[in-house]
Amino acid sequence: MIINDHTWELEWDVDQAATDKYGVLYNNHLYQLNQFHFHSPSEHTVDGQHYDMEAHLVHSCFGNECTTIDAHDENLVVAIFMNLGEENTYLSSFWGDLAALASDSAATPFVENLVSPYNAFLPDSKDFYRYVGSTTTPSCVQNVSWFLMSSPVTLSLEQLTAYRTAISNHANTQTAVVSDAPAGVAAGWNTALGTNNRPAQVMGNRLVEAYTAPRPLTINSNRVQIGLLVAAITLVVAVLIVLCFKSYTASKNTPKKRGVVKPKKATKAAPPAEEVPLVPLVAPHLQAPMPQLFTQPMQVPLTYATPMQIQQPQMQQQQFQPPYMMSP
Repeated sequence: MIINDHTWELEWDVDQAATDKYGVLYNNHLYQLNQFHFHSPSEHTVDGQHYDMEAHLVHSCFGNECTTIDAHDENLVVAIFMNLGEENTYLSSFWGDLAALASDSAATPFVENLVSPYNAFLPDSKDFYRYVGSTTTPSCVQNVSWFLMSSPVTLSLEQLTAYRTAISNHANTQTAVVSDAPAGVAAGWNTALGTNNRPAQVMGNRLVEAYTAPRPLTINSNRVQIGLLVAAITLVVAVLIVLCFKSYTASKNTPKKRGVVKPKKATKAAPPAEEVPLVPLVAPHLQAPMPQLFTQPMQVPLTYATPMQIQQPQMQQQQFQPPYMMSP
């Protein structure tokens, strides 16, 4: 933690011990986070209106991909706007330590286990403005890539007052006192406390670009609900048309049978339920047919033998007396 003559600052990874550098990737270059500090009111204005505070996350090029000898010649700043509202939980994790150091230079200047600002400090919306400018403090380095998060976060009145009071009461303060509240700040702005924002500069030929992050579809959106309803109705109508077409085609292709309609055979009326026997009756003199176990009838082998010779009886002249039977 650094308390200088115009702001509070947190230097990041001062011993360069981090294996994975905190930073951002831009144009295939890694920009390492060096420090972040604060200005009140905001140094940038949107449509001429200030925010109550602005944080600057200052980065410089890191690694072999840098194009200049001095990596600090390649700077990238992410700016976060802040308005009065609910307490900022990320600031509260170290705001008291900075206030203690501001009132006692012998206090410990280190903050342990600080959460990554990219996860806990940036707004949920990732929309931003972008332009190329310079740093806002001497030596006003040129060719700085600025990314201004267009959605602000909040901080409480207590957090804002503690900060502005501390930098105003600093022994060698470089803050300025203005008679009128800056345009856009919250009602009740204390004009007795100092400000540390650089005045807005002329745009000149600098181009400011606006980036809008893709929006997820929400089920509560009226347009989405109407679109889903129309799609569902269209799908149902399409299915009905297909089914009707198939039914019509099938009936058209089925050949119709022409000729005399045969009368239906008369059928016996079934006996009343109480007269129908539960077990079929079988006459004792009828035998049930043998079940056929094979699909084809079994062939009975034939035995061929010499045909038997039948001798015809010689008829006697005498008259036979019955009952005589002839035998072979």
